[in-house]
Amino acid sequence: MVPAGFAGYRALADSRKRSEVNLEISTDGDLLAFKPGELTCTAAALVHLSFFHTGKYIHQDHDWVLTLPGESNAVDQAALLAGEAAGYVAPRGDRRVVAATPMCGKGEHLSIDFIAPGPGDYPFICTYPGHAAFMHGVLHVIPR
Repeated sequence: MVPAGFAGYRALADSRKRSEVNLEISTDGDLLAFKPGELTCTAAALVHLSFFHTGKYIHQDHDWVLTLPGESNAVDQAALLAGEAAGYVAPRGDRRVVAATPMCGKGEHLSIDFIAPGPGDYPFICTYPGHAAFMHGVLHVIPR
């Protein structure tokens, strides 16, 4: 049996070994697109994601939602069903969502922190109604 203090120290030491990565993504002006459309990080990294809505003329909010592989359409539908009152965001605690920003207005910056999932290709989308068909991309998570 490991003493509790030692187990806590080990967890702290493991967290200090965690790599950190800064990722930046934005909208492509007033177009319905993310720029860039692909991002990369290592598995289990602490990811600091900065999102910038670069639109200037058209007032449409955008968010950045990272989903499990194969789940982006279902997450988009869940956000649509959640409706305007919920900000067109999938319900809190949806296990298909790895990380998400709130909706972001034109000219605004948002940032979030999350732990990268295991290796694989994870889709990201904007869940504002109708946007996911055009605003999508992939986070490539590579082994440590």
